[in-house]
Amino acid sequence: MKKKIATVTPTQSSPKRRWNTTKLVGLVVSCSLFMAFEWAVDHVQAQNSEEKGFLDRFTYQDETIDRGDGFFDYRPEDWDKIKCNENSKLDECEGYNYKWREGINWTITDNFCKWCPDDGSKQCGRHHQSPINLLREFGLEPGTHENAEECIDLHWMKYEDSFCSLEELIDSDAFTIERHGLRIQQPITVFDDYADDNDGVVDGVRLNCRIPGNGSRFGRIDFSKGFSDWWYLSHIDLHVPSEHHQEGKQYSGEIQLYHFYSKDYDNEMATVSVFLEAYEDAVPYKFLDKVICQWRRKEYNTRLQCGVDPVDSTYPGCFPLFRDRKLQYKGRQFGNLRERNVEDETDDALWDDDDDTIEYVRIPHNYKKPFKTVADIFYFNAVTGRNSTLDLEDVNYDPAEKKDWAAWIAEKSKQMKKEEELYHKLKNNDYGGEHSDEMHEHYRKLIMGDEMEWFNYWPLIGVRTEYYYRYQGAATIPPCYGNDTQGSRRGTNHWRVLKDPIRIHPRQLEELERLIRERIAPPDDAVNPCQPDTAAKVSPEGRVNTARPLMYHSPESHFKTFCECKDWESKWPEDRAWCLMTDINQRFYEKPYNFESDGW
Repeated sequence: MKKKIATVTPTQSSPKRRWNTTKLVGLVVSCSLFMAFEWAVDHVQAQNSEEKGFLDRFTYQDETIDRGDGFFDYRPEDWDKIKCNENSKLDECEGYNYKWREGINWTITDNFCKWCPDDGSKQCGRHHQSPINLLREFGLEPGTHENAEECIDLHWMKYEDSFCSLEELIDSDAFTIERHGLRIQQPITVFDDYADDNDGVVDGVRLNCRIPGNGSRFGRIDFSKGFSDWWYLSHIDLHVPSEHHQEGKQYSGEIQLYHFYSKDYDNEMATVSVFLEAYEDAVPYKFLDKVICQWRRKEYNTRLQCGVDPVDSTYPGCFPLFRDRKLQYKGRQFGNLRERNVEDETDDALWDDDDDTIEYVRIPHNYKKPFKTVADIFYFNAVTGRNSTLDLEDVNYDPAEKKDWAAWIAEKSKQMKKEEELYHKLKNNDYGGEHSDEMHEHYRKLIMGDEMEWFNYWPLIGVRTEYYYRYQGAATIPPCYGNDTQGSRRGTNHWRVLKDPIRIHPRQLEELERLIRERIAPPDDAVNPCQPDTAAKVSPEGRVNTARPLMYHSPESHFKTFCECKDWESKWPEDRAWCLMTDINQRFYEKPYNFESDGW
């Protein structure tokens, strides 16, 4: 507009181009007023941000929500509008649920979210956005289909557990209910003073889990082809329903295991993703029950801190809830609460176990744990300019464990089959062929679900397959880290999405959705402390949706392929049985899973 006004004047000879002076002045005034209005809006938003932080957030609702506090909860189409000052105010950005410092020495510089919907309503050219629809045709022999791509991987994703026990995860508050879904963090701790760093010693952070005599090790996974070092587990997110689709099918849920790379290389991250699908005849997956119980514990503790009554519902997959030491009732009345502000008190000082009154602790908004995930270490570096380091002890770089993985996997498969037989026998003989909460609890006790050994890579047991889709994409929540750099892997999220879902019982899905739907924000939340607060889209029937809509496939940047039987032999007996089907159409489409099914 400015260029046209500057180059077209009333003295031009062509009558078609001659401008009326009055109209020109009016146009200039209108433009000036519009620019002034735009400046005023930006100025007010900037003032709000300086005074309150950057409190724009994201939601899965169909419409962007004006919260009335000067900030917005943006719908998926508008996630790119979430504003932050990534250089100096990234710590105050509520819209970035994690700050994504998962690679060594890399930083967030922008909001990378783009709206590239799979329905074709908008085109945004080459892009790295996720999630996408995954197609089996990408695993066909090259030359047999226009979309066929060779899988260059030569072996399975070998995973080795972290040194974090379930007790250490519980003590570290690693199970959290986020606005976008459910999370399990690998807990980390600071071993130097960030508040007053005058000792000249380089700050550092290490995993807050140790095995005496062995040290501290993150969970780690070995990707084939192109990655000579380990990827380390940062955290696990669970969305309902699934974000990725397979052959157009959306699953009941999706578990995403986020990893950071062990070397300072191209700012890369990786996510191993596992579908969940609810079947009426499915056995409740025991590890899912175990983590549901911990999210229920977190829900209980948050409500207690906020002075909110516990939920009325029970869940049959859980043992009785033992209250944390600092949150014990000791037989006192729940309603006997008093509120007190906390400024510089230690965690232990917040709770007085000798007092006969439960104190409702209102934690101020600036009372934040400095780090929740490994991501936050590198975010801290970017904000402060300090050189805090991730302390990976030598054990993290040790050679792979000498373990008979084939025997270990065969034993896990055999055990799960026995438990399935027990479940169906119990249901048919004692409960008339019907699943009930009573029967669920009975089954849990029979398999000693409360006592079973913890395993941080539990989704990779329940899925019972080694085969997966691989592609280059982005994170699925803001800032959607995964900027596409042509000719480079820089800024890539390397996705590995397993082909089969974990079969779960509908009762488990029901509880996952309830936990998200009835979420109460913690006392230190910057927007809605101790109030109902979820980003989920909730239907009138109470169904929950925390899945980003599908993005369209960009062949020149996503580089999708499907790795299966022809690429390596699996150690899972279920995989090997599936691979006996030599008819590719039958294996890919008619019997796509390792379990009996009628197609998708």
